Amino acid sequence: MISHHPAPELLADCARGELDFGATLAVAAHIDACALCREEIALWESVGGALLQEEMPAPLSHDAFERVAGRLDAPRPVAVRNEKKELPGYLRSFSIPGPLQALKFGRRLWVTPNIWFAPIATPAGDSARTYLVYAKPNTKLSKHTHTGREFTVVLHGAFRDGTGLYGPGDFAETDDAILHTPTVTGESDCLCFTSADAPMRLTNPIARAIQVLTGRFY
Repeated sequence: MISHHPAPELLADCARGELDFGATLAVAAHIDACALCREEIALWESVGGALLQEEMPAPLSHDAFERVAGRLDAPRPVAVRNEKKELPGYLRSFSIPGPLQALKFGRRLWVTPNIWFAPIATPAGDSARTYLVYAKPNTKLSKHTHTGREFTVVLHGAFRDGTGLYGPGDFAETDDAILHTPTVTGESDCLCFTSADAPMRLTNPIARAIQVLTGRFY
């Protein structure tokens, strides 16, 4: 059962198209599993549509009809079939939400024997760090806080920190006010999707050194 959801303001921003690539994907991965938030975001989208209907119509240019007619007479482009991308081998044992399946996943980077990160390709100019993070059962991530916001959706397994227990489909939002040590619970490993405004601010010197050596992408 999903217990943690995006804030209503975040769902509203998503419906208005005001979130960046990674944050939009985080919300999409959550609502793929959460009927409650699907209904709420649909409500925000309908409100936006109603507001557009109340706007005064904009005047058309004098040649608008001719330009539209010209497009109708132009040859139609050949449709290109979008083939489903094959997931990397390291993800085939997991259930990946539909909105994430077409992403370009990078190679895994093991930062300890129990933890790996895998970057996700983002559009040019997008500065957010967007990646998957995996940890084995009973693994504790290094204590850290954040610069800006971080959005995390649990795809498999569960973890616990000072803010609660997060299982499949749960949505976590953290910022520089949160100092936490996420710990995988139970006997299952844990896989999460994460998008962050900036790299983690790690408290452990060794963890910080590893972070620098890996390009500070997480």
